[in-house]
Amino acid sequence: MNNWFEVQEVGERAWAIREPFHEEQVISYLLEGDAEALLLDTGMGLADIRKVVTSLTRRHIVVVNTHSHYDHVGGNGLFDNIAIHTQEADQLEKGVGPGLLTEVFRPSTFRRPPPGTFNPSGYGIPPSHPSRLLVDKDTLDLGGRSLEVIHTPGHSPGSICLWERPRGLLFTGDTIYKGPIYAQLPQSDFGAYRHSLERLSSLVPQARSLFPAHGDTPIEPSFILDLAEGFRRVAEGMVPSAYEDSPWGKTRVYSLGGYSILLK
Repeated sequence: MNNWFEVQEVGERAWAIREPFHEEQVISYLLEGDAEALLLDTGMGLADIRKVVTSLTRRHIVVVNTHSHYDHVGGNGLFDNIAIHTQEADQLEKGVGPGLLTEVFRPSTFRRPPPGTFNPSGYGIPPSHPSRLLVDKDTLDLGGRSLEVIHTPGHSPGSICLWERPRGLLFTGDTIYKGPIYAQLPQSDFGAYRHSLERLSSLVPQARSLFPAHGDTPIEPSFILDLAEGFRRVAEGMVPSAYEDSPWGKTRVYSLGGYSILLK
């Protein structure tokens, strides 16, 4: 098995595929139905995630990107069938140039040497072409298993979560996770983020587990309420902030105990 990934079974025919040796520690998820398997995000592209996926399932693979950021679409080129929200399609078609990833792949970001096939010099993510454009409330039917698309803008304009209602499982991408919450990016929208969290809060009574794209997984559904409350407190000026320099310029950091919110 490729030594860049760690695989964790997180439910019935469901696996987390983690890349723990880079500071992003991004997590993709594989969900198997009776007819097809859904790969939620394709990671950073440093190693062949397709080999990992095909070792776990023989079903036809459909990729769904939670959004178009580099750490979620790096392996898209290994797959033919890709879906993404309509508001992220243009960015996916552009790819990610090497200049934008120089800072991301500096030696200090790795916790062990990258795979031998990976050359950080000049590395970029080629464009990928979605075969399906998603909108809010779309259904992804895998055969005996279906997931609902929930459009959750805020981190990025076309961020989505996937809701497997019968099992009470919510796959949250970069919208919800325990760590620094990125609402400071050029296309981030604090107000939209608040609205998305308020909408997701209605699912808490039905939800059993959350599966985020970074950090611990799974996490408890009540964290949606904690995060929504944190955003409310920040909006109302109840949380002091500190300033730090970042690749996106001066950033305000609001620490809320166990996680933080980053704003422009």
